[in-house]
Parts: sequence; structure tokens; C-alpha cells
Amino acid sequence: MTRISMAALAAVLVAAATTQAQAAAPSPSDVVNHHMSVVNTGNIDALISDYADDAVVLQAGQATQGKAPIKAMLTPLFGPDAAKLNIVPTKIWQEGDVGFVTWTANGGALKGQDSFLVKNGKIEVQAVWIGGAPPAQ
Repeated sequence: MTRISMAALAAVLVAAATTQAQAAAPSPSDVVNHHMSVVNTGNIDALISDYADDAVVLQAGQATQGKAPIKAMLTPLFGPDAAKLNIVPTKIWQEGDVGFVTWTANGGALKGQDSFLVKNGKIEVQAVWIGGAPPAQ
């Protein structure tokens, strides 16, 4: 082989490895499925592992950015000492880089939808909407 063909072969191998690495990143649906599979377990570290280091969670008019602040926000709800909300996903899907989940909790008393912008297999932005039945009169 000449130097040119060796260089071309090396370039092809690097491009193939890069494509393979990009293809190996979990899809938004994969990430949302993992997220929902650990949400009721009390394993906050498994839940937080889905987020990028600089992720943002938008919930109830507030933005929380960064893994440590997100962990601090979620631990009372989903950590080992939390009362279980028993969140049950009703549908998980994706459109491009955005994963979605609709869910119920507390036996259907709460309903919600989360949207997740996922890049390189990690949640970059999560927007949470939660609603419930109107209060009894």
C-alpha cells in the first residue's frame, strides 16, 4: 500500500469509529424509558445519571441547572427516603431529539407530561407539566 492509500484507510476507519460511537448513544426514547424505569426505585443516582452535567429542568415556573442542583431538587421526591409517588408511564415516544412521556401518579390523582431534549444520550433540558383533578367541593 502506498502512503496515500494508508492515509485514506485511516480516515475511513476514523470516520467509521466516529459514526459507530454516535450511533451507540441512546435515543431519546431509550433515555426516557430508562428514566421512567428508575423513577420509583429510590435510586437517585440512577435517575441523575440520565442528565448532562449542565442540564436544565423547568418545573413550576422555576429553572434548575446542573446535576448537583437537580439532584438536590429531586431527592426529596425520588430519593431513598421519599414517599413513593408510584409514577406510571402511559406513553413514551420521540420526535427527533426530543423524548416525551405522559404519566399518572398516586393512582391517577396526578397526571403529567415531561418533554426531554436529549443530546449524546443525555438529558439537556427537561420540561415538566403536572396537573391533577380539581379539589373536591
